[in-house]
Amino acid sequence: MNQTAATLLPASARDGTLGANIGAGLLSSVVMLCYALSYAALIFSGTLTPHLQDGILATLICCIVAATVIALRSSIRFTIGGPDGNSAAILAGMASGIAADMAMASGASDADLLPTLLAALALSSLVSGALLYLLGALRGSTLIQFLPYPVMGGYLAGTGYLLLSGSFRVLTGLSLEWAHLEALADLSWLAWLPALAVCATLLIGARVIKRFTLVVPIGIGAGLLVFFAGMHLNGMSAPQARQLGLLFASPSLSALHLPLTLPLEQIHWRVILGHAPEFAVVAAVSALTILLNASGAGLACRQDPDLDQEMRAAGLANLLNGALGGIVGYQSLSRTLLNHRAGGVARSSGLAAAAGCLIVVLLLPDLIGWMPKSVLVGLQLYIGIGLIQEWLFRSYRKLGRGEYLLIPLIVLVVAVHGVVAGVGLGVVAACVLFVVKYGHISVIRSEFDGRTLNSNVERSIRDTDTLREHGGQVCGASLHGFLFFATATSILQHVRRQLAQPAAPRYVVLDFHRIDGMDASTSISFLKLRQLCDSGGVTLVLTGLSTRSRNMLTRAGLFNAHFQDFDSLDEGLEWVEEQILAAAAPPSSAPPPDGLQAHFTAAALARLDAVLTPRQLAAGELLFARGAPGDAVYFVDQGRLTVSLPLPEGGALRLRSFGACTVVGEMALYTQNPRSADVRADVPSLVRGLSLQALQRLEREDSDTAQQFHRYVVKVLASRLTVANEAVRAAH
Repeated sequence: MNQTAATLLPASARDGTLGANIGAGLLSSVVMLCYALSYAALIFSGTLTPHLQDGILATLICCIVAATVIALRSSIRFTIGGPDGNSAAILAGMASGIAADMAMASGASDADLLPTLLAALALSSLVSGALLYLLGALRGSTLIQFLPYPVMGGYLAGTGYLLLSGSFRVLTGLSLEWAHLEALADLSWLAWLPALAVCATLLIGARVIKRFTLVVPIGIGAGLLVFFAGMHLNGMSAPQARQLGLLFASPSLSALHLPLTLPLEQIHWRVILGHAPEFAVVAAVSALTILLNASGAGLACRQDPDLDQEMRAAGLANLLNGALGGIVGYQSLSRTLLNHRAGGVARSSGLAAAAGCLIVVLLLPDLIGWMPKSVLVGLQLYIGIGLIQEWLFRSYRKLGRGEYLLIPLIVLVVAVHGVVAGVGLGVVAACVLFVVKYGHISVIRSEFDGRTLNSNVERSIRDTDTLREHGGQVCGASLHGFLFFATATSILQHVRRQLAQPAAPRYVVLDFHRIDGMDASTSISFLKLRQLCDSGGVTLVLTGLSTRSRNMLTRAGLFNAHFQDFDSLDEGLEWVEEQILAAAAPPSSAPPPDGLQAHFTAAALARLDAVLTPRQLAAGELLFARGAPGDAVYFVDQGRLTVSLPLPEGGALRLRSFGACTVVGEMALYTQNPRSADVRADVPSLVRGLSLQALQRLEREDSDTAQQFHRYVVKVLASRLTVANEAVRAAH
């Protein structure tokens, strides 16, 4: 057991006496024997009833082996292992199917049925053991938790139905069908009344008796009392009851068949191969039940189970089970809790439970001959009704309507076509339901246009106004989540609605920066999207594509002249803005206007020009660095500057770019704080600087020019604030 689990053990786990552990283990062995006989009767029922002694030995071997191995290897020291109702219900269906197939197989005799069935049970244990151990060794126990909850609920409810169906088969020897229900009327009351007494006592006792350890013994005791009292009233002897099938026959070790001693010539491997999918189902069911049982035991007893270790322990137990001819077994929640509450806190309690079963098999086999079948049918009824109540009825409150409907659907398919078909259909239906539900979740995280979102390029007031005026030409969306055919189709429908508007956009921008992934099915939707844009003369701009997504769309033939691809949304928006500005003010051979003329009088502009200091910057040259004094403001006449923040690990984070006819560095000038970022020329650029001393001299000597300068800076800041406000408003 890992260190964490050890530290969580209660004091009683460290101080418990050997006698208390052995006593608790022997009590658990009594309950284990009852369950083992019940599962044997379930699996070897109907046409297999003549071989029930062989079935009893197979389940008792499982009790001894599983209890021993799990007691030694479990991360919860007092865990009890053995056969379980979930796997037994599936094995019962497999056994009846093999019996039916053998009856129709050519060249098969009655003598071939038992070796074939025992070989199939041993193989199911070996396959389950190998898969469980591999799952634990690869630390893959958490993978079981990916099984959809409705599928798990449907399987458990279907298991409940199989237990009820098995109980009917034990009582009547017939399968549970409408036409066979009348067979119940022909039963002796000793065959069904003790079963009802056990079931009713357990159902009521579980609600009114606070001590869980007393519930199962009281229920079994009630059934025994009703049965033997009925035998006395009818004057029936034990041999007569055994002849009528009301009591078990005492098993003999001479009926034990080890897998290696089975006559190979009598085993019909083709029949077994036809039921191979059920081996995988048994293994999956076992893994899921181990996960639930170990977690439940840990929660109830304040332990910290190692689920991978539990898988490995169950794997070893079933490998040994298969080698010795036992059925599938693993950790039991009810028997583990019973053992713990009876005083079992150490591995010796599980070993004592295994020893108790071994003593009965070797020394006291006649005790089994005194166990009424009807009492064990009552145990099956109780477990089956409990599963159906919990998963078919109570789960309605926990699930949505669509998810809940999967549960009765799975139960119906299990009843008609078996567990494999039911679980398979459930998984497929759950996947379809997930696709439908996820497809209704919008992958559009936010929408924007040219008015609400701009690039990080600082533009002149005139260009900013132009972009705001023509911002409706841009239709954009930031995407998130995972893209597949359903969500990609929703993007196509969204863009189609936007292009159908009276003022249709000229640019469609889709940002993939927050997309977790996309499958190949999305290529068709994006090809349709490109065709839709091409037909309307609209340019499709994709940004933030991962390398894998870009390669996928390239192979699909998405790229053409009306398609643009950029590494980031900022780069894509900058390109779109340049296209809009170029279309609004076509370039000419004349030099661009100064940009300041609209904000200064001629005299003030001439006075300002006289105090500005020009500076030519080469590409990559710093205008000023972070931490430098804020002693000047700069007008960008030509080229482009970028404001960036140096990163501790190297490189820089681009904050904003400044093109021609913009101003940079004004905030530090006004606050007199050091520069907060680097400003560097991207291309050869020309700037003109206004120093703090020159500005102060203007304020003293030419207040009108200084006032016009301050007014211009306010307009620049107001323009930036307007853009920021639009972005905030769009985000909300």
